[in-house]
Amino acid sequence: MLGKNSIRVFLLFVASPFLIFGCSKTPKTDLTSIHVPNKIDEPVLLSELAITDKKIKLETKDGVFLGNIVDVKLYKDRLFVSDKKKVSIFDLEGNFIQFLGEEGEGPGEYKLVTSMDIDSASGLIYVSSYNKLLVFGADLGLVEERKLGYPIGYLKVLDGDLWIVSEEIGIKVGDKTANQTNLYKLGNTFEISDTIPFRRVILDKIQIGGYWFRYWLSDTGEGIFLFMPVLTPENTLRDTLYQLSDGMIKPAIKFHFERAQSLNEQGYQTLLLYNVVNSSSYYILEYAQDWEPFMFLYDKKNKIGYNLSKGLTDADGDPVFLRPLDLDADLFYYTKKKAFSDLSTEEENPEIGIVKLR
Repeated sequence: MLGKNSIRVFLLFVASPFLIFGCSKTPKTDLTSIHVPNKIDEPVLLSELAITDKKIKLETKDGVFLGNIVDVKLYKDRLFVSDKKKVSIFDLEGNFIQFLGEEGEGPGEYKLVTSMDIDSASGLIYVSSYNKLLVFGADLGLVEERKLGYPIGYLKVLDGDLWIVSEEIGIKVGDKTANQTNLYKLGNTFEISDTIPFRRVILDKIQIGGYWFRYWLSDTGEGIFLFMPVLTPENTLRDTLYQLSDGMIKPAIKFHFERAQSLNEQGYQTLLLYNVVNSSSYYILEYAQDWEPFMFLYDKKNKIGYNLSKGLTDADGDPVFLRPLDLDADLFYYTKKKAFSDLSTEEENPEIGIVKLR
């Protein structure tokens, strides 16, 4: 786990943006590489890999209608569910309890959720809304609110410390522009106590790419791992998972895609790697190929990879995509919406499945 000391950077491409680990031609290295084939496997049943699969139908009632769920946290038999606009709290039977905070721009209010996390030791709940940081206590009341001088793309509590991944867009670099990503560790008064420059992407003009499902830091018994995608047009693939270890950030695993990166006629990438999640027993990659979604699930123990269209297949024959709840315990969740056919009624809130993999 991260200690209190400052972390020193070991990213070669910080010094030179042209040294990219994800490019198709890389020098020989001792870095562990996992092959991601172009061939898509036959469907794999969720039941073949799961020990448990608990389904929770989230309550639908007046004023409680969820949009697309982008994050779920499990804490003390409560589900904290973010749909980008708000955080809704349910019990494990799916009963709605309350919203966290209020919608708006006043104290304890927010209009957009960019990230959230819960410190299991203190019970503090952290929610970010662009550059606004809100902290709620275990009683769900507002404890602290700060407007920071930088955007909060992702936040995570690591070893009791709050870490933020921030991407500053459009930094002028000569006649070009740059997107600069930094990791910040915040102190008790939310000032920056440590900074790690992670990546600078040089571009011809101001550009930004984003994806709502963000799992950039994975914290397991193996350590802390970092993956953040680059979704601006570039004819290369950032395919390396990094580890924060021994005061450095260093490459840990390279995922070698058989299909090479390319740009389409509009200049967009045809292969997009959104997330690399590292649990105790699995790597889960979320990627798109020609705008079609795929999941690559790698079993570390048996050294077997499954390259799947849209995800694992549930008992109804539908694909479900696993997203992290407790990576140490190989605990994940998925969401599933009921088919919506009656336009005279509100769409029902989805079902959440909580899955423990073998």
